[in-house]
Amino acid sequence: MNMDINTFIECGKVAVMIVCGGLACYFKYSEKAQKKAKEVQEVLANVAAKAVVFIKEAEEDYKDTTNAGGKKFEQVVNKLYDLVPKALQPIITKEMIGDVVQSTFDQIEEYVKLQLDNAIESIDE
Repeated sequence: MNMDINTFIECGKVAVMIVCGGLACYFKYSEKAQKKAKEVQEVLANVAAKAVVFIKEAEEDYKDTTNAGGKKFEQVVNKLYDLVPKALQPIITKEMIGDVVQSTFDQIEEYVKLQLDNAIESIDE
């Protein structure tokens, strides 16, 4: 009977060590995951900030070219994708960058239309 209690205690110790080891691994990897998520967030913020600049550059580069929308878009996406560190490129894909570019362009276009509408209204008054 004494042996059974010792065996039970030893099994309990092993179980506690496994649980503690599992928790230690969780917190270690969780910290890494949080750090990686922050890094991804910072890169995406940088990409979004540069999108307007690269869109303007593409407009200038192709101002004398007709039907160059696809070329301009690709140029902007490629320049922005070059800002993404190689280690994050499997996470931040070109498609994601394309979505950022399209969203940024749509917002610029909406703003310009709003400004034009306001200008027309002020002329009509």
